[in-house]
Amino acid sequence: MPTQEELFQLIKSLTPSEKRYFKVNASKGGDAKSNYMELFEAMDAQKEEYDEQKLKTKHSKKPFVKYLSAEKKQLREQVMKQMRAYRTELSIDNRIYELLQDERFYRDKGLKGLREKTLSKAKDLAAKYERFYLSHEILERELLFVEEFEEQSLTEPVLRLLMEQRQLAVNQNTLSELDSKNREIFTAFRSGEDTKNPITTHRLETAIAGVEIFRGKLGNSFLLQSMFYTAHFNYHSFFGNHQDSYEYCEKQYSLFSENPHFKQERPINYKICVANLISRARLANKTERFLELIEELKGLESTNYNEDGEVFQNVCFLEHLHYINIGDFEKAEALVPEIEDGLKKYTNKINKARYLSFVYNIMVMYFLMHRFKEAAVWIDKILEDKSEIKQGVTTASLILLPIIHYELGHYELVENFTRSAYRHLKSKKRLYAFEKLMINYLNKMPFSIDNVEFEEKLEVLSKELEGLFKNENEKTTFGMEEVSLWVRSKQKNVLMSFLLAKAQDKR
Repeated sequence: MPTQEELFQLIKSLTPSEKRYFKVNASKGGDAKSNYMELFEAMDAQKEEYDEQKLKTKHSKKPFVKYLSAEKKQLREQVMKQMRAYRTELSIDNRIYELLQDERFYRDKGLKGLREKTLSKAKDLAAKYERFYLSHEILERELLFVEEFEEQSLTEPVLRLLMEQRQLAVNQNTLSELDSKNREIFTAFRSGEDTKNPITTHRLETAIAGVEIFRGKLGNSFLLQSMFYTAHFNYHSFFGNHQDSYEYCEKQYSLFSENPHFKQERPINYKICVANLISRARLANKTERFLELIEELKGLESTNYNEDGEVFQNVCFLEHLHYINIGDFEKAEALVPEIEDGLKKYTNKINKARYLSFVYNIMVMYFLMHRFKEAAVWIDKILEDKSEIKQGVTTASLILLPIIHYELGHYELVENFTRSAYRHLKSKKRLYAFEKLMINYLNKMPFSIDNVEFEEKLEVLSKELEGLFKNENEKTTFGMEEVSLWVRSKQKNVLMSFLLAKAQDKR
């Protein structure tokens, strides 16, 4: 990416308060009309994309244009200088580091009383926010202080501090172990690994057993309890245990409520917690809780690009999915422009798995609305991706592709798409029962323009699908619900949205 685009993105990523801080502080010392300040204003005035030629033309008489490359460099340096200062004022870590710098200064000056008070402040702050790695340094300095100034027996205070060090080491090791196990579980979940692969299953069962070792040993630590709950709800989510996943996620949510200083200090972590709970509430059919949490997440203040992106990729994604599931396609489609804008705006934030899920849901929405032309456009976006991420999405898309083009009357294309889907399924090392069923169905070339043959094969497929839906482990397979709705729609000659709404009324 060209440097000038990176500078433009940097400026555009600043919040109003950050821009205000930059302008006020960078202007101190008579720099209010400096070249780089004028360049900042000029670049910030451009809306969607950076256009250097337009900028040069519009500001041709201003000095910064003549030395544009140098001014860009200086502007970038000034922005980052001021943002470091801005973040220092907000960061707990920086406040502790500053106290430790003060303590060193007081030590050098022989100011015992101020040194002791500063160490106490730093220790309290590190303990409150569980900065284990900084607490080690503070304890080392406390030990040095005691050894220098304790006038009576050293044994008791030194042993007390050594005991604190040992407990701190235990907590730090526990956090490291929990984090490692959770990352292993989360990676499998996010990557969409096969839940029926015995190697994967064994690996994750071993990982969660490693997490369970620490149950009852977490004490009152917010970080340890939070990581313990996170590992569990990711584990249960991976295996589709939605109620268990929801309950562990609620425990983490309650943990934030019981520790409001962590909610305030880690707003992005709290937003992620709420977003996770929204997702689990939906899957556990906790509709009222789902809608309540959606409104809470929307109402939380965002302070930066990362947080804005986090809210978008969770709130918008889950709202859209919710409207599809309840058959409110008018509201679902109304969100599509917002989703498209968000996918573009937060391209540096949204991971490939979530991007593909967004696109898949939009494709499914149009499919269920019988708007197959739009569905074809979005399914192509999925199949353009050649990564190994979200293989379930890719497989389902390949299965739906011939159906979509059959509905569009592209009979000359259907055979090729059918064979492509068949080859893809046959190449997979492990298949769900639904995918095995589709291999058999696709192999018989069911999309015939001969209505009698088509209806006969459709009837067979319908009965076999009905049997699969009785298996709880199979009914969550990507594409199965969509194919089933399409089959029943063709048999009953009704819209898929009608069948979806009817199913929703029964719940």
